[in-house]
Amino acid sequence: MKTPLQTLAALTLSAALATPALAAESHADHDHATPQGMAQHMQMMQGASAAAGAHQTEGLVRKIDRAAGKITLRHGAMPGMAAMTMVYRVQNKTLLDGIQAGDTVQFSAEKIDGADTVTALARKP
Repeated sequence: MKTPLQTLAALTLSAALATPALAAESHADHDHATPQGMAQHMQMMQGASAAAGAHQTEGLVRKIDRAAGKITLRHGAMPGMAAMTMVYRVQNKTLLDGIQAGDTVQFSAEKIDGADTVTALARKP
């Protein structure tokens, strides 16, 4: 018969092994192909759950999908999130007006309804 400590250890190990797979499924738009990408993703997931509210930072526009209201940004580290490239939803498609791939932007983002969402976006001169 297992002791309570052995049972707790087994449950903890099971949860730790399952978490990366679940996180990868929930953020399929991130680069999980490399160990570094997965490590960054896990840091982001852990930090995002610990951090609340909007965060402002600078980023480089990699791609824009105006029809879907999405923007791909490469950004530096933010509170609770490692530097990475990721796809954001935009709160309002008009935020994308005048923005194009290759632009450096200042943006604010927060989690809205479970999705990483850009709430403010401005092109830097």
